[in-house]
Amino acid sequence: MDNTLINTGKVSAEAYLSTAKQLELKKIHAVEIKKMFGIPSHIIIKKFWPKANCKQFQEAKHKKILSKKVRQISGAREVIKELYKNYKLGLLSSKTRVLMYPHLRQIKLSKKYFKFIYSADDLRFYKPDPKVFSKAIKKLKLKRNEILYVGDSIYDCIAAKKAGLNFIAVLTGHYKKKDFQKLGLKSKNILKSIKYLPAWLNKNG
Repeated sequence: MDNTLINTGKVSAEAYLSTAKQLELKKIHAVEIKKMFGIPSHIIIKKFWPKANCKQFQEAKHKKILSKKVRQISGAREVIKELYKNYKLGLLSSKTRVLMYPHLRQIKLSKKYFKFIYSADDLRFYKPDPKVFSKAIKKLKLKRNEILYVGDSIYDCIAAKKAGLNFIAVLTGHYKKKDFQKLGLKSKNILKSIKYLPAWLNKNG
């Protein structure tokens, strides 16, 4: 969801840093935070600020994020509406529920387009653990090779490959084309953004 459908990278990174400052915690560079995108926030907090009160940190961070306006990745809403006509769609994200639904409303993307919406709060596992997809696979009732997962982080890629799912990377997050190529992803499966996914499906689907 984040940085695949919604442009949240800068807002989220700034919220982590300003919350750490507010709580008088160790200063971390934004790049280090962005390298962790794709992993649930409580894991990120424990990694960089192990002595912090995780609940307190998250509540403060959520308030900061929700005070900001987020926008869709260009063309994302239109892509979802187009794909909905012919595909089963689902959202699976490391984003918390308290942020997920307000952000969907902000970009005017209806829940009706998705067969399921799973946040970090709905899952027992997190990327890059391939078991993060277990609930979604059961819900879709499809073979693994019939499922295409689209994401912006290397953790998306690693989890999808381990789970035996097809994977498309989009370059609208922190990671570059070379980062996905190092994981063995072919160039044709690395798109500039989700805007180009319908064309990819027409050619490869």
